[in-house]
Amino acid sequence: MSRYFDRLWFRAILIVVLAAAGALCGMWIGRLVVISSDRGEMRLFSEQLLDRAVQVFTEADMMLTVINTSPYPFCSDKEISYLRDVLFGTRYIKDMGRVREGLFHCSAVFGNGKTPMPLNKHDLETPGGKLVYANSRLAISKSTAPIIGIGYANVVLDPASFEPMKNAAYTFSVMYNPQGISSTVGMFGTLDIGKIDDRSPDAVGRIEDIVYRNACREMACVSVNAEVSQLEASAEPITSIITILGATLGGALAIILILLQRNNLSLKTRLQQAIGHNRLTVEYQPIVDVTSGRPVAAEALVRWREKGESIPPDVFIPVAEKAGLINRLTLCVIDQVLKDMAAVLNANSGFHISVNISAADLFNRDFSAALALRLESAGVASQQVVLEITERSTANAAGAIEAIKRLRSSGHRIFIDDFGTGYSSLAYLGELNVDGIKIDRSFTQTIGTGSVSVSIVPQIIGMAHVHHLDIVVEGIETPAQRDYFAALVPKVDGQGWLFGRPASAASIREMLNSAPAHRSPPQRADLKSLQHRSHVK
Repeated sequence: MSRYFDRLWFRAILIVVLAAAGALCGMWIGRLVVISSDRGEMRLFSEQLLDRAVQVFTEADMMLTVINTSPYPFCSDKEISYLRDVLFGTRYIKDMGRVREGLFHCSAVFGNGKTPMPLNKHDLETPGGKLVYANSRLAISKSTAPIIGIGYANVVLDPASFEPMKNAAYTFSVMYNPQGISSTVGMFGTLDIGKIDDRSPDAVGRIEDIVYRNACREMACVSVNAEVSQLEASAEPITSIITILGATLGGALAIILILLQRNNLSLKTRLQQAIGHNRLTVEYQPIVDVTSGRPVAAEALVRWREKGESIPPDVFIPVAEKAGLINRLTLCVIDQVLKDMAAVLNANSGFHISVNISAADLFNRDFSAALALRLESAGVASQQVVLEITERSTANAAGAIEAIKRLRSSGHRIFIDDFGTGYSSLAYLGELNVDGIKIDRSFTQTIGTGSVSVSIVPQIIGMAHVHHLDIVVEGIETPAQRDYFAALVPKVDGQGWLFGRPASAASIREMLNSAPAHRSPPQRADLKSLQHRSHVK
């Protein structure tokens, strides 16, 4: 039968048949395990959700009191500045605004609107006048978010407050239960957003195909659900027969896949060989001082080309992470960077190379030791190798803080890459104690388009400056975008096709040799005038 393995039709039929049988086996076994397994994991998950919910709603109530007792005139420049200062210190609030007579007047992010805008219809109103909007459209963008208001104030809760806690095994709802009433309204989660119901007592149970756990504390309630099989464990012989049959088919599928892999190497195996034989290459994209165009750094970008095929990083990086190869891949990149750029770095003490590292690298103590050993061997100062991490890498806050502290103590600077697309707030960055941020290209692309997102850029830069963070703006592709950021105070560095596409190490060396001398920066507008300009575009 082995002669048929080279025939595409035979492979397709075999994979489809065995995959269907294996899926059936997995479905049966998985559902039986769910029914008989300990529910401790669900209890732990619901308690974690409840802890976060209490923090979110407590912060919202506190901020509403702060806004309503503002010492400044309603929606005045001083009050808006005051609201921004307060917003800066929150963890789960995205904006805070002022309302009166059913109209939205101003907010910390939006500023003072030209004309008041009518509020959307609320989902729940308490006897004390508190208004709850489960998923309301925002005045400053096309997105939606949960909002709580009372008196002349409202707060926009971060829709991503529970994103880092999502678990593929569960669906859940986080409900707000204002003090003084028995009703709850679904505010976060994957089910029942906007649903108004009576506060449920703490309970664990099963309804048909759903195993559930409900829990409440203070002004928060959570409901966690898990789906199970319609078939329950029984002593019937048919159950054993189907289980054995499913296991047999699953084993057969595994054997066939192993045989197929002998003729067709998987992407994982190909990547493992490419790393082992140093077939990965590195290109470098320059980072420049926006005002002068002088190169100050370059980002190392890994590339994989094999037999005329170029495999994108967004394809093979997830494979490396899933297969446990990401640490080897990162060190492979660092080895190539030191081989290409050690002499350049030694000759240009003010120049550095940025290297992307994964969450696995960040939390691996052996990685930091291996990195230090390589830098010492190459004679390169650690401060000339900047490490870029993603916002998702910091979801484990306590671990991230410790790991970042360890790397910074070795002399490395740490930047948050693609800032604005994940879950970090600027207040959270203060806790992480990083050195800088890279503003995501999605913000850069709004320059000159009249998008409301432009008005947020000066806020991000100004607040990052308060934290003494260096700033790199990604995706600068046009002179208009460059000029916009060149006018900002404080100064920022830029990266994008306008300054140079990813290129070889030789191109970076040539760029440094022909780099322009320092020149006086153009006249800069102050932050408030830029904020005003962004509102009127």
